[in-house]
Amino acid sequence: MNKIKILLVDDHKLVRQGIKYTLESGSLASKISQINEAENGNEAIELVKIINFDLIFMDINMPEKDGIAATKEIVRTDKFTKIIALSMFNEDFEIRSMIKAGAVGYLLKNTGTEILDEAITKVLKGGKYYSNDVALKLMEPYNEANLDKEKIKRSTISKNESILSKRELEVLGLIAAELTNDEISKKLNLSKRTIDSHRQNILNKLQVKNTAGLIKYAFKVGLI
Repeated sequence: MNKIKILLVDDHKLVRQGIKYTLESGSLASKISQINEAENGNEAIELVKIINFDLIFMDINMPEKDGIAATKEIVRTDKFTKIIALSMFNEDFEIRSMIKAGAVGYLLKNTGTEILDEAITKVLKGGKYYSNDVALKLMEPYNEANLDKEKIKRSTISKNESILSKRELEVLGLIAAELTNDEISKKLNLSKRTIDSHRQNILNKLQVKNTAGLIKYAFKVGLI
């Protein structure tokens, strides 16, 4: 990794000093060539025009020009500088707005040295980095979508379980276990003709054409 040029953008001097101290205390300290500071988005934009920063830690809520607007402008004019949002909050709107603006990472301001170093290393290699709290926030819509799918799946299962008799469900399970009709008849102590009848009834009720389709359908809706 080449020497790293970093810009800290935050309207609170104490915050900038704290982050700077954390960076200078980390394992990447020897690889950082300079750390500049800006109080707002406008200052950051002006500094980017004269210095080729590798990485910018960008606060979100700042006077004059906030982090979201500044990130959009910097990303539009500089395709190489990586921007990591740095905030006190993990609000969904702010997270998604910064990512949409072009930030490749999002950390909370109470992040420790190890996480900062890990984030820097990853984003400078072309990756993205989000703190655990932020990652969980980003996953919420996905989890909700999966929950909705699960509800639909359970509804489908319930519907099909009401269509199939208890014996048919039992036969279906054995079909999925790849037992032949002869093996199923012996296991359930029923005639092969009865098993043949159950198999055909299951095919008809689930509206599939053959045994392969039956098994595929059964697994898909979670019947087995």
